[in-house]
Amino acid sequence: MVLHRKFEGLGEKGRRAYAGVKAVADILNRTDLATSKMVLENIEKNDPAMALGIRDLMFTFEDMVSVPEASLREWLGAMDKRTLALALKGAPGDLRTHVLQAMSSRAAEMLQEDMEALGPVRARDVLRAQQDAVTLARKLEQEGKVTLKADHNEEFIV
Repeated sequence: MVLHRKFEGLGEKGRRAYAGVKAVADILNRTDLATSKMVLENIEKNDPAMALGIRDLMFTFEDMVSVPEASLREWLGAMDKRTLALALKGAPGDLRTHVLQAMSSRAAEMLQEDMEALGPVRARDVLRAQQDAVTLARKLEQEGKVTLKADHNEEFIV
């Protein structure tokens, strides 16, 4: 396992510092999609419950479909338009719809034109754009500007 080999080099103290499901989720969110998928599949073979816990803590580009509209608009305002078009080029239809509905009709139309103008694109370029989009979303969340995962138990006062 790739992470195991990297952690072995850190020694016993280093492994303890990186212990925990949350730490693994954070590390996997920072790795490329193929590596994180492989690591999760290996963990799932040995401990399905732990793998589920890690997945629950991870945030992926596809999770943008559950981001509240106000947060999505904040993210869209900060997002580079070419990167957004590239990221959405490889996104599932429900995510595209969710993003386009959060935009003005003119902005949505321009984004769709930009995606069409890209033509065929490399999968690795799409994945890189999606990772950049997630990185920006996580940065905005840390700054308190967006909420990526709504707490369904949270009460609101209107």
